[in-house]
Amino acid sequence: MTLRPAPAIGYLAAPLAVAAMAILGAPAVRAQGAAPADTAATTTAGPARPPVATSPAGPQATAPVAVEPFFRHPDYRSLKLSPSGRYLGGLVPVKGRVHLAILDLDRKTSRVVAGVDGRDISTFEWVSDGRLVFSVMDFQAGLGEQRGGGLFAVNRDGTDYRVLAPTARSQERSGQLVYRYTALLSVLRDGSDDVLVLANESDARYPDVYRLDTQTGRRTLKSVDRPGDVIHWVADRKGEVRAAVTVDKGTTSRVWWRPAETAKWELLAEFGLRGESVVPVGFDGDGTLIVAADKGRDTMALYRWDAAKRAPGELVAAHPQVDLRGGLVYDWRRNGIVGVTYDGMKPGTAWFDDEWARLQAAVDGALPDRMNLLSRGTEASRVLVFSYSDTDPGSYHLLDPAARKLEFVAAAHREIKPAAMPVRQPLRYKARDGLEIPAYLTLPKGREAKNLPLVMYVHGGPWVRGASWRWRDEAAYFASLGYAVLEPEFRGSTGFGRRHFEAGWKQWGLAMQDDLDDGMDHLAKQGTIDPKRACIVGASYGGYAVMMGLARSPDRWRCGINYVGVTDINLMFDVTWSDSFDSDFIRYSAKELIGDPDKDAAQLKAMSPLEQAAKVKAPVLMAYGALDYRVPLVHGERMRDALKRNGTPVEWVVYTDEGHGFLVEGTRFDFYRRVAAFLGEHLGAPPK
Repeated sequence: MTLRPAPAIGYLAAPLAVAAMAILGAPAVRAQGAAPADTAATTTAGPARPPVATSPAGPQATAPVAVEPFFRHPDYRSLKLSPSGRYLGGLVPVKGRVHLAILDLDRKTSRVVAGVDGRDISTFEWVSDGRLVFSVMDFQAGLGEQRGGGLFAVNRDGTDYRVLAPTARSQERSGQLVYRYTALLSVLRDGSDDVLVLANESDARYPDVYRLDTQTGRRTLKSVDRPGDVIHWVADRKGEVRAAVTVDKGTTSRVWWRPAETAKWELLAEFGLRGESVVPVGFDGDGTLIVAADKGRDTMALYRWDAAKRAPGELVAAHPQVDLRGGLVYDWRRNGIVGVTYDGMKPGTAWFDDEWARLQAAVDGALPDRMNLLSRGTEASRVLVFSYSDTDPGSYHLLDPAARKLEFVAAAHREIKPAAMPVRQPLRYKARDGLEIPAYLTLPKGREAKNLPLVMYVHGGPWVRGASWRWRDEAAYFASLGYAVLEPEFRGSTGFGRRHFEAGWKQWGLAMQDDLDDGMDHLAKQGTIDPKRACIVGASYGGYAVMMGLARSPDRWRCGINYVGVTDINLMFDVTWSDSFDSDFIRYSAKELIGDPDKDAAQLKAMSPLEQAAKVKAPVLMAYGALDYRVPLVHGERMRDALKRNGTPVEWVVYTDEGHGFLVEGTRFDFYRRVAAFLGEHLGAPPK
């Protein structure tokens, strides 16, 4: 298929912009059946609250490159086609708040249909062509002040607004001591306006599954017979709950399955933290369970479950370097799985269907060197394309297959100009013990890749996939300032197979730290970076790695930037106001992954930056959220005081309404201005 050229901005962009701008200056419009103030659907919005920070006295830091384009919230957060493909829903900015807008693609009209007083719509989904559900949060409040969530429903024309589940703020006002939540599990596409939801009504820790009528709010319990403490439910395409994962003491997982919702549960697999595992992913249209498993291989692959043999059967998809744990593309027209997306060092989609493969080839030809994600409803008339790359945060396009025309709809971040952004390169290097470490290297645009100052960015987690091939605000900003940015997927990171994950167990401050040093040495050997001008940066676990790196190798790093970082491993097990204190993770899993406070006491003490504070010589920028319950402020305060006692230069900042990360735009702008000034002061101006 060859696509016809389309104008730079098609007719679809104009209605979306008009829908957002037409309401500016207009009186508040309240949807029918509006609820009390906390949950009322409306188009009004309040002013953004500036962050409050404490820091050393002095003039506010300035940045040589403006921070605002990089760290402003997206202009368009999500666009989705309705099941028929006739309508396009989107989260759009209206008077400083995020609202839900609908475009009628046949009539070329648009309107804002829902908003919530003092909140932003954060996620939404089409239930049917006439009804949508959504949840909220507050992008003008810090992470520590978030009291959103909830579940709401509204008709496509803005009528019949209903609160299906209250926000956390509403529950606080009603005096509830335990937060009860309701979250969307899946839509049904069965002609009704019902959805499946997860809710912790009967057990605060382990949710049940309910069928929820979005018109009446009536709920029907679907998980009547629970096989245990379920942490993961999977329903088939008909809405029957037929797979579940339970966990015992945080270390033993059990996978359950049943041929029908009325049948008894059967145990499929049992496994611990080590060894082969099986995870239910979804169901095909014929009712076959799809699982992710690593039996006889290092990386997780997708299989059709063989119920007769009680084992993974036909291979659906596999990747030689990364785990496949999901990414199934389901075609409601064909009632089956037609492809799978994968997040390799560069992402892609593997299609099992010739029609979808032809569509992908046509879009890739029109939008080359990008990741182009295709989606559509039950009709074939339109395909929505979300297209992104390492230099572009992403844009939405509509494909008309019959007319062979691709039209631009909206850019997620209008201020980001892809042509001006630095390129992000996947690479692999060998650690000192021979383990191959995947990484991403972002280099300044227009500069020779020689003798550059380095920002070593360490991801949090640490048991997560840290980076992907896509535009990333921090890496793009640091490279725009003139620094080479290396983001290693050090051992312990997930997504690269079991061997890579298990190699990081009990290696905080040890081999995990070696991987960072080895990445820096790799770039120095190539001549890409100047090893005498390097700064280590990270948040959460990454903040731990910053402090440990400065203590372990005080002559390696010129400076360090730690935000919301762990500084004392034993404090993770002791501090009672952490949200993970009373958890199976701390009681069981953490002892396997990090170390046992009793059996491994000497190692944990040696690997705690707080215990090694006297060795830190390089200046440090430390930033924390006062309302952080994942890594409480005491981690930062104790480390700050220990560094100051030893005369180590510390720049200290606390954002009073933020938590484990920074959400308010003003906070983000302030923090990254400080970062830019700090890097400039201690690494020196990058060579031109």
